[in-house]
Amino acid sequence: MSKLDGLAFGGTGLAAWSAATLFYAAFGGGVLESAFWFYALNAFAAAAAVTFAFQAVARLTHTPRRRRLFPMLMFSTPGLVAGALVVSRYAEVMPTTDPVSVGRYGAFLVVLYVAVAASIFERSPHKA
Repeated sequence: MSKLDGLAFGGTGLAAWSAATLFYAAFGGGVLESAFWFYALNAFAAAAAVTFAFQAVARLTHTPRRRRLFPMLMFSTPGLVAGALVVSRYAEVMPTTDPVSVGRYGAFLVVLYVAVAASIFERSPHKA
């Protein structure tokens, strides 16, 4: 993997985390946390969008399926570090939300990154 590919994965990962966090900040306390099924549906939809972003960068950089572990780490690391910082300072970063929401935000991020990690084990389509 070249340095440019690493920057593409890391930058896209940071952008995906930013979008997911801004989405949660805007709709988490009032809308997403109003019902579990709505929270779960949005968490899986966000996970699908973030996984799509990872897979799109992997295809654009022509990264083979068997060599996507390190790119997945490059993609996920900025969001995991930034997410940990947000969780540790949740009351300061999102002062208008309920303090209980910190766990829900953390679970939201876990769903995102587990989906991305699971996607690297996707098997290539079999040709007939």
